[in-house]
Amino acid sequence: MSSSTDNTWRGSTMAARSAERRDQLVRAGFELLGAEGAAATTMRAVCRTAGLSLRYFYESFPDREALLVEVYDQVAHGLLEAVTTRLAAAPADETARIHAAFDAAALYFEDDPRRGRIMFRETLADDTLRSHGSAALPNFVLLVAAQLSPERAADLTPDHLTMPISALSGALVSLFLDWLSGRIPASRPEIVTYATSLTTAILTTP
Repeated sequence: MSSSTDNTWRGSTMAARSAERRDQLVRAGFELLGAEGAAATTMRAVCRTAGLSLRYFYESFPDREALLVEVYDQVAHGLLEAVTTRLAAAPADETARIHAAFDAAALYFEDDPRRGRIMFRETLADDTLRSHGSAALPNFVLLVAAQLSPERAADLTPDHLTMPISALSGALVSLFLDWLSGRIPASRPEIVTYATSLTTAILTTP
């Protein structure tokens, strides 16, 4: 009997079943991390939410931290995908492109506020996510900076970008956190317009 037959049960291979269980665990991790926070996202809680045993957790992840990183990475990847997709159809004007980038990001978080909590709030609450996510916002700011006109972008050397990226990353985290939590009673267009103006002003300051 071949190994492929040995590994197939009810039409599903062992690898496919393992991948399905991993997806279940990641979805459960997303639900817990996005709704209750990192402290509540324990291995047992994830397994309970996914309807799987700890044995299957260790089949997919060596520890809780690895799961948290995977959940975060999937959310961050979704953000970049949403933004780059919008930019592909954005006009050439630099302000319009920066506006499009922020509108795509704001819509991504507005569609599911759990994404914002994972990317912004939980990176402040959990050591693993704080360390792992430290580059996500700077990378997003760099993507936005790349939408400036060639003339302006030419002045943005790595040395020049260090302080503006740090300042913008912190400001954008606070802005989106307060908006998503309702502390800033503004519409999405208002938040996007403000973020666009703030970013343009900081990045183009000599």
